[in-house]
Amino acid sequence: MRSIKLIALTILLLFFIAAAWGFSASLTELPPLSTPTTAPEKVEEQPLLQKTPVQQPASAPSVKQGGNTSVPQEKSHITNPSKVEVPTSNLHPGFPFYPLLIQVEGGQVPSLDDFTGAPECGVCHKQIYEQWKGSMHAAAFTDPIWRAMVAVASEETGGKTDKFCIGCHTPIGLITGDVKNIEEVFSKDTDLVSTFGVQCDACHVMSENKNAEAVNGDPGNGSFLMSPGKTKRGPYETCDAKEHAGMQSSLHVTSKICANCHQTFKANVPVEQTYDEWKHSIYAQKGIQCQDCHMMPVDKAIEAARTLQPPVLTGPASELRPNRTPFFPHWFLGANVPMAQQNGFQDHAREMMHRLQTAAALEMEVSDAVVTPGQIVKVIVKVRNVAAGHNLPTGLVELRQMWVDIQASDQEGRVFYHSGKLTDAGDIEQGSTIFNAYAVDKNGQQTIKPWEIDHFLWNHTISPRGMAVVSYTFQIPSGIRKEVRITVRLRYRSYPQAFINMLLKSKAFTVPVIDMVEKRIVLPVASQ
Repeated sequence: MRSIKLIALTILLLFFIAAAWGFSASLTELPPLSTPTTAPEKVEEQPLLQKTPVQQPASAPSVKQGGNTSVPQEKSHITNPSKVEVPTSNLHPGFPFYPLLIQVEGGQVPSLDDFTGAPECGVCHKQIYEQWKGSMHAAAFTDPIWRAMVAVASEETGGKTDKFCIGCHTPIGLITGDVKNIEEVFSKDTDLVSTFGVQCDACHVMSENKNAEAVNGDPGNGSFLMSPGKTKRGPYETCDAKEHAGMQSSLHVTSKICANCHQTFKANVPVEQTYDEWKHSIYAQKGIQCQDCHMMPVDKAIEAARTLQPPVLTGPASELRPNRTPFFPHWFLGANVPMAQQNGFQDHAREMMHRLQTAAALEMEVSDAVVTPGQIVKVIVKVRNVAAGHNLPTGLVELRQMWVDIQASDQEGRVFYHSGKLTDAGDIEQGSTIFNAYAVDKNGQQTIKPWEIDHFLWNHTISPRGMAVVSYTFQIPSGIRKEVRITVRLRYRSYPQAFINMLLKSKAFTVPVIDMVEKRIVLPVASQ
């Protein structure tokens, strides 16, 4: 009887999918993604590089901071009730998943059947589902870099980081007890719903922030309340769906919902401060939220940064009701180009590059308009954060690399001065200007492991609408006869190449380097 019921439910689900697909075919599709100025280069598999320490700059730049009722849809997954157990925390009984601050309404342990898997949501929200599929939210549980990092963290901390890491990467997996520890992250018995990472229900059953113990009373470390069930929360007053009820939620149109997982701390040490960076920016003052940039086409985000006005978009939130305002596409575009490329979502990768290529601006000043051989020339480079509502870079800034690549050459293109060049091993040369942070452990030793961070010696990232000023000095060679060409590029990559090599070993890939912005100047050489 159970087999017959499963077959019948499967046929019914396929019927709904086919019907929704046919209905959506007559709707106006979302406008295409903006085309970036530069297409991403193809990432070729490279031999494993020799393990080298992750490099930090020898000297730091100076930085100037300028409702309907409904019947729930049947699930297509198979649950394992034996895995569900009441989590406990003797030291923090109010927070069963401590140090993660997630709580469940009523204090009950929900079943996987209380949640709708993302593909099922995609039946009626096809376009939004397709957008989400290529996002880092969709890849949160399957990301090989995250998986490698959490495995190391679990081993080195005796499992103390397991819940912390799991909770923001598969909230449903954690609170149902389907994924309790790192071993179950890699288990073939993990339910399919848990593997969807930060999926639809992960956000749309959040009912409120729970700020207890969060830094400065703001959200952080997963400080949210989950209210599983038929009611899905979002920005709209009404809901036409028969499959679920709807409830308008102010939380879902503010940055606080993002802060839950994009603001993390270890004890009292802030590890990720993206929400705080936004909170103290002019964008927050003007009411521009995270969603106004990361859930909008890139051109809309650029417009918001230029005008300091929140953008408004109308579009199909579902195929049942094509046009609604406000409308938020679910691209969740950030800067993680490597994962988008590795997962085969090239549209997302191009838009991420486009976002990076519009986030900053360069200015260059030279001490002399005309130079002579043997002369000392000073170049001042100003790097401005013009379109990011948080610091550049942000997130785990001890791992991020945004740097200045400057070179001077003669009229034949022969380079006689450079800083910021990549070595054959993929490292940034010593002494380069790198915008990131330097973290140390309790013994004062540099670390790039978030679970080891005791404090930061320095943080050289550029605040929203802020500026960094860097100077370079070099001598004009005696053989120069015609002109000197100076090229400055601001470059970015999500991780140091050596870090990926050490973490992924034989599965390491070449981390793409994105040229964010470039400036060139030609100085004539005076005749002698």
